Amino acid sequence: MFGKRNINIDDELPGDKTSPEENPEMLPEEEEGEEVIDITVDDDPEEAPRKTAQTDAEKLAELNDKYLRLHADFENFRRRTNKEKSELIMYGNKELFLKILPVYDDFERAMELMEKSDNKEAALDGIKLIFNKFTNTLQQAGLKEIDSNGKEFDPEIHEAITKIQMSPDMKGKVVDTMQKGYMLNDKIIRHSKVVVGE
Repeated sequence: MFGKRNINIDDELPGDKTSPEENPEMLPEEEEGEEVIDITVDDDPEEAPRKTAQTDAEKLAELNDKYLRLHADFENFRRRTNKEKSELIMYGNKELFLKILPVYDDFERAMELMEKSDNKEAALDGIKLIFNKFTNTLQQAGLKEIDSNGKEFDPEIHEAITKIQMSPDMKGKVVDTMQKGYMLNDKIIRHSKVVVGE
């Protein structure tokens, strides 16, 4: 049925490859679960530390550059802020003075008229008008007078100059104001100097 064939060991079989590159079946089989790692060897082993040192130097130079820029930005910000603060201190009352200057002009005109005129009542009326204008200007700027007479003594807003004997209903109350106190936008800028009953 089948014929026998003699094969010489030295003869090449059809489809037979002698090197593993030509015949992949000749390579040993990989065991399951193992990972194949491709290992490449640098031609020059001294070059790797040199590359690392170079990249470290580049990183250091970049960080140094960032630091210098940040430091310069901060110095500019500090100088600008100090300049703004000093200008605010020097010219912070500019708006208030611009409101007061018309009243000052009115006082100058009133003084000139009082020197030329003998009419005391007209001069007094003029002074009252200027005083009212000045009061309104200060109130618009946020200044408020502290009303103290007849009120309970409050050490937060009053400064007691002296105490005098009074009727029992005036005990602990402000009898008289020696110097008016003022608030600027709900903050006390000058305490009222008062006489308190005891």
